[in-house]
Amino acid sequence: MNCFAALCLVILLGPQQVAQRGPAMMAQSQPGNQTSSTGTRTPDQVIGSIIATRAPAPAQTANQPLPADAPTRDQVLTLLDLVQARQTMVAAMEDMKQIMQNGAEESFRKKVPNATPKQVEALRAMFDEITKMPLDDMINAVISIYQRHLTKTDVEELIRFYSSPVGQKILREQPQIMRESMQAGAEIQRKRVDVIQARIKEKMDELINAEENGSAPKK
Repeated sequence: MNCFAALCLVILLGPQQVAQRGPAMMAQSQPGNQTSSTGTRTPDQVIGSIIATRAPAPAQTANQPLPADAPTRDQVLTLLDLVQARQTMVAAMEDMKQIMQNGAEESFRKKVPNATPKQVEALRAMFDEITKMPLDDMINAVISIYQRHLTKTDVEELIRFYSSPVGQKILREQPQIMRESMQAGAEIQRKRVDVIQARIKEKMDELINAEENGSAPKK
């Protein structure tokens, strides 16, 4: 599984889903498992189909000229540097990697109770690859987005705010706020996944029983 494909999985499926499916994907991506002669799709082909069905269509405004009052590239870069955008991206991905890695290791150890250190290390290495980010490319993409949605005045006011004591406090507290928010969100998502899976199983059992008994399933 190449790095780009793995990163697409994180974006499209979310960290919890990647964590749950990580061990299986890692096994499928090993040499010798890229079967296609039998009709089985390779991991990258599967990812391609996911992208085709779940990724949003490109924004129509992406290639349109910038508004006349759009901020300059230097203004946006000043704002992004001031709000520590690069550091925030790195911190967010590191936390995401930890969440995915912990979930994947737990799932892997349940399936392979006697996992060797080499196997666990290979699993961790997969997440190191998944979470590599082309930061410069992402910053460049963000700049044009800011230019399309914010005016020069907007950016000037934001720079003024984040240069103030309150703005600086927000910047200092933001990493911990994000960390705690991600942890809380992950826990909520974990509980919700369990509930959804239980409801799906219950509904499927009802449908199967209804089919066998010739009666309509409960709504």
